[in-house]
Amino acid sequence: MKFLYPEFLWAFLVLLIPIIIHLFNFKRYKTLYFSSLSFVKHVDQKTKSTKSLKHLLILLSRLLAFIFLVLAFAQPYFSKNDATSQSLDSVVSIYIDNSFSMQANGSEGELLSEARENARQIIKKAPLDTRFLVATNELSGSEERILTKVEAFEKIDKINFSALTRTINDIVQWQTNNYAKNQLQDNASIQSVLLSDFQKLDQEKNKQLAIENISFFPIKLSAESEANVFIDSLWFSSPIHKVNTKNELNIRVVNKGAQDMVNTEVLISIDRFKKTIFIDLPKNQSITTKIGYMDKSIGTKTGKVQVIDNHVFFDDSYFLSYEVKERINVLVLDGEDAIPNIAMVLDLDNYFNYSSKKITTITKNDFEEKDFVIINGANDMTNGMTNYLTDFVSTGGSIALFPGKNPSNSGWNSLLQINKLPQLGKRISSGTKIKSINYDDPFFAGVFESKTQQLNLPSVATVYQANSNSQTMSRSLIELQNGLPLLARIQENGSVFMFYSSLHPDFGNFSKDALFSTITLRMSEISQRKQPEYIVIGSDSRFPIYEKISDDNPIHIVNESFDLIPQASSVSGVNYISLKNTNTTNQLKAGNYQLKTDKIIGSLSLNYNRSESDLTTNSKEEVISQLKSMGAKNIKFNEIGGDSQLSTIDIDKPFSYWKICIILTLIFVSIEMLLIRFLN
Repeated sequence: MKFLYPEFLWAFLVLLIPIIIHLFNFKRYKTLYFSSLSFVKHVDQKTKSTKSLKHLLILLSRLLAFIFLVLAFAQPYFSKNDATSQSLDSVVSIYIDNSFSMQANGSEGELLSEARENARQIIKKAPLDTRFLVATNELSGSEERILTKVEAFEKIDKINFSALTRTINDIVQWQTNNYAKNQLQDNASIQSVLLSDFQKLDQEKNKQLAIENISFFPIKLSAESEANVFIDSLWFSSPIHKVNTKNELNIRVVNKGAQDMVNTEVLISIDRFKKTIFIDLPKNQSITTKIGYMDKSIGTKTGKVQVIDNHVFFDDSYFLSYEVKERINVLVLDGEDAIPNIAMVLDLDNYFNYSSKKITTITKNDFEEKDFVIINGANDMTNGMTNYLTDFVSTGGSIALFPGKNPSNSGWNSLLQINKLPQLGKRISSGTKIKSINYDDPFFAGVFESKTQQLNLPSVATVYQANSNSQTMSRSLIELQNGLPLLARIQENGSVFMFYSSLHPDFGNFSKDALFSTITLRMSEISQRKQPEYIVIGSDSRFPIYEKISDDNPIHIVNESFDLIPQASSVSGVNYISLKNTNTTNQLKAGNYQLKTDKIIGSLSLNYNRSESDLTTNSKEEVISQLKSMGAKNIKFNEIGGDSQLSTIDIDKPFSYWKICIILTLIFVSIEMLLIRFLN
């Protein structure tokens, strides 16, 4: 036997009072005068034994009434498993899906509201001694604590939408880990209630878990409609943002639903540019539309693209921001075989702010605030220079490599290997005529009016053989007749361009051709170190800040009603902020923000992940199958939506005796009254 409130057992001390009264009769006697005591003595002897029995019965009934009254307040119960264990934990684990797909309307309002209400009903019907583990998509340390009924109600009332997305496997594995952390008994009574729309999500193969003894109650909350229109993504056709130069913004809009040809209104607002368009969307398809506009001034530009939709709303807007710079900073490092042609080309456009320096006198500080670095005719590539260039590329900078006439293979190949480019080999003089240009590569987007193979391409007398291996990940931009690349590119944090020949006149006249000027200008203009147009909340993206920041002034993410100091780190002089932290993710909302220290240093646009935008859900059979694949044996599926209602969930309740104790208390009080009234 166990007691829900064992502290009430101290009330058994009250039983001493009727016992003391019985042992010490405190009744005051009144003196009566009789002429003869013989009659009184006769009556007293006759009724003495009867009175003693009456007093004992009254005392016994009174004590029993007090005993059962105290037991009623202590609430004794016998657990179903007490026969095999003297200690048993009874826990109901409740998961409430608070992802954005739960914004959809069910039969009684938003699905999240329905989930909260059903969770309250389950908790309300559970016995008082039941403990609860209430979890959401947050799965944070604060949700690992076992709660009482009152605490569980308070937790549920605070649940709101989250940008985080979880699979069934994520939830069940987290719950299982927490049963171990909370040191529940091996034979504990554990029941898992899963309140979700069970949206179809990409997930890894389900892991086998030790959950055979856990009872699962998946409760599916069904939306009235799975239709949804949303903006899937935005991107610019060209990475270049210049004053009075056309920007081409691509907008992909998706219609997930059965209704064909939905006419959708799209609102575009970027800086001072405003436009409204209408798009006809076929069912279950996407349409990409392009919008052209120009930036009239330099500086930070923020924007928002929005669709008008009546279903879920988190994915109706997409935010972006970018910077229009006045100039691009280019550093030219001259080697032994440098040529003046590079400087002559950069002089053609004031957009390029270039400076040149001997490669032998370079220091790390020379790379600060530079966007693009050109190696011009260098033969020796020292370890120090390799480290400078590698750090520069890792922080978003771009480099172009033009070797000299006699490059040191060991030094150059070390740099090329780090950047996953083909390594330099022997000189080749056959098949060195340019065969083709990779028009399909984004590098050449907008450079040529049309794709043609009839261009008068320059010749190259000698090239270096490009030796590829399994780690090579570069793309060929210009290819020779012998199948080797003349110009290759790899793009990760920044771009690395490698020219597999020399610009020296002994190697040909390539540096005097218009194609050389074209690729030099193109490499320079697309190499602007820039920040992402947006970050998806919850992703692992790091946002770079290229401006110098004092350690005394932390970076703030702010808007009109929000101020957050994110996690920050520094790599090779570039500051990065990270938004991966779970607490940070829950605080952030999609929108445009400013980055501030003691002054405004930039902007940041945040968007929600679109994985929740497809409202298609798993069927009953699919949900049960997923749970069984993890090892679940006891599963009872429920569905709420339309005419379906939540059926009774049999929480494992220990048998409680407090009501019986109340009845017995009333019975013994009645017996006491009857004894006093009728037993003479």
